[in-house]
Amino acid sequence: MTDFHRSSSTRPTRHVSALPPRYTHTRSHSRAEEATASIPWEHMTNAYAWVASQEELMKGKKRGFKTEDWVREQQDLLLHPKGVYPTTRPRANKIRRQEWEDLLYGYGIEADKWMKQEARARRIAEERERTKFRIQEEVRKMELHFQLKREEQMREREEARRKASEERRAKEARDRAKLDKLILDAWVNYESSWITFALSSEPVEFKKTPWPLIIPPRNTGDLTRDAIVAFLFSPLHSQTMSRKDRIRSAQLRWHPDRFRRFNARIRDEDRAAVEEGVGIVARCLNELMEREKRK
Repeated sequence: MTDFHRSSSTRPTRHVSALPPRYTHTRSHSRAEEATASIPWEHMTNAYAWVASQEELMKGKKRGFKTEDWVREQQDLLLHPKGVYPTTRPRANKIRRQEWEDLLYGYGIEADKWMKQEARARRIAEERERTKFRIQEEVRKMELHFQLKREEQMREREEARRKASEERRAKEARDRAKLDKLILDAWVNYESSWITFALSSEPVEFKKTPWPLIIPPRNTGDLTRDAIVAFLFSPLHSQTMSRKDRIRSAQLRWHPDRFRRFNARIRDEDRAAVEEGVGIVARCLNELMEREKRK
């Protein structure tokens, strides 16, 4: 028993007593795990390069944290979790490495999703801007078209009004010229007809009597005061005679006592109409003379 105990006491047992029972079988793998301990840094370097490239693609857009500081922080946590050297806990390091890889993978997916969303938002914004510009351009063209159309319509209306005014003035001028010619012709015919009427021995008819009107009357109803005034007081004839002189000259012809010398020549069927017409003209001339005297 003594030899057995002596021989047993001389066996190196520090590794058995120093490590918990659950780690006694892992000693043969410690060197392999230490050899692979640098693998996370390779992934971390690749992740850092990828994040940096994404920041360059973002053209200077600000993030909520600094990528370099975050990566270094993760390195420190992996190297010294609560002051314990990572090689003393190989299983924990393996779990942390897996968590780190999962975290990087998740960040990669989120970053890719975020970049796709950003690209889609930019495309939508650009398409909206193009649509807005196109609509504004169409509206501007329509407004310009309507403005030109309104201006053209205004010019057409102005031109139509101008032509209508010119045509109206031209028509008035033509009508006035015709009326003036008609009055002059009627006055010349009136004077010459009176000479012929006074010297002729032909029977007197109502229609052939030289009445003081522009248009020969059809009956006694056409012998009105206004028609006589328009004929006698026209400025187109007798410019050297005053209104009283014109009335007095007409009274010498149409006074019933003076016109009586033609009664013998009046036809029986026209006698009543001729005598009535002479009385109407005489009364109108007397009224005009009274008015001129009152002036």
